[in-house]
Amino acid sequence: MPENDTIGVTLGSSLDNLVISLVEGYHKITSDEAKEALETIFFFLFSGVISFVGAIANIINIIVFVKQGFSETVNITLLGLAISDLGSLITLIWMSVCFSPWFRQSPHIPFDAKDIQYLTAGWPHVCFARITSWITAFITFERCLCIAQPLRVKQIITPRRTAYTIVSIFIAMFVCVAPVFCVIGIGRKNFPDRNVTLMGLVYASNGPNVENISFSITVFAQLSSFAIVIVCTVILVRNLMQKSKWRQTATTSELAAGNKNALSTRDKKVVVMVTFISSIFIACFLPSAMNLILMIHYSPDYSVVGREQNTFLVSWSIMNTLEACNSTLGIFVYYHMSSKFKKELLALFGKEKDLSDKVDS
Repeated sequence: MPENDTIGVTLGSSLDNLVISLVEGYHKITSDEAKEALETIFFFLFSGVISFVGAIANIINIIVFVKQGFSETVNITLLGLAISDLGSLITLIWMSVCFSPWFRQSPHIPFDAKDIQYLTAGWPHVCFARITSWITAFITFERCLCIAQPLRVKQIITPRRTAYTIVSIFIAMFVCVAPVFCVIGIGRKNFPDRNVTLMGLVYASNGPNVENISFSITVFAQLSSFAIVIVCTVILVRNLMQKSKWRQTATTSELAAGNKNALSTRDKKVVVMVTFISSIFIACFLPSAMNLILMIHYSPDYSVVGREQNTFLVSWSIMNTLEACNSTLGIFVYYHMSSKFKKELLALFGKEKDLSDKVDS
C-alpha cells in the first residue's frame, strides 16, 4: 500500500474514533449525579418556592381584578392571565413536591413520583403555560391595535368579545391536551431498577402517537404565540420611542394637532405596562422556545427518554423556574404601573385608610 494511502487510512480512522468518542460522551456532559442535584435545586427548591409565592400573588391579582369590574377590556385580559398563571404555578408546586428527594424516595408512597407528576403536573403545566402565552399575545396585539386605531379600538375590541376570546383560548388548549389523558393512564407498573411494583404511567397501544400529536400542537402554539409577542412588543417599544422623540421636538400647534388621534394618558400608561409584561414574558420564555427548537432538531435523542435525557431534564428544570418567575412578577408590575390596581390592592389589605389617616393628620 502506498505511504500516502496508509497515512490517509490512519488519519481517517483517528477522525472516526474521535467522532465516535464525542458522540458517545456527549450524553455524559450531565452525569446522573449532577442531574439529581440540579433537579433538586431547580425543580424542588427554586421552582417550588417561587411558585408558592406566585400562587399567592395571583390569587390576590384575581381578587383585585374582580373587584375592579369588567367594564375595561384590559381588566378582563389580565384576569384571564392571572387565572392561567395560577394554574401554571399550582402545577409547578405539585411538580416540585414530586421532585423532592425525600418524597420520591419515600417507601411509604404507593406510586412513582416522577411518573405521576408527568401526567398530573407536567402536561397540565404545559397547557396553562400555552394559555399564558396566547393571552399575552392577545394583550400585546390589542395594545398595538389601540395605537393603530385609537378612535375605533373600543368598537373593534369590546369587553364581551374580549371575554369570548379569553374563554376560547382556555377551551382550545384544553382540547389540544385532552387526548393525552385519554391514552395515558395510571396503573400498576414494575420498576426493575428499584425491584418494586408501584402505580405509574400506563400507555394505550396508540398512546405515544397521540401524545406526539398533542405535543406538536403545543409546540406550534408556544412558538407562534411567542413570535406574535415579540413582533407586537417591538411595535409598542418603537411607537413609545417615536412619541417620546416627537414630543421633545414638536411645537405647541403640532402637539395640539397630534392630540386629535393620540392615545389618552390612561391608554399610554396601559401600553407601557403591557410592554413591561410582554418584555418579562420574552425574557423568561426565550430559553424555553430555544429548547423546543432543540427538541425538534435533535429528536429523539434530546427527549425525556432519549440518550440526552439528563441534559434534557436539567434544561427543563431551569425553564420551569423561569416560567414561574414570569407568572409571579405580574403583581409587582401592576402595583407600580397601575394606580387603580395599587389603590384596590391597598384597600384590600386596609392600607388605603391608613394612608388617608396619615395625610389628614
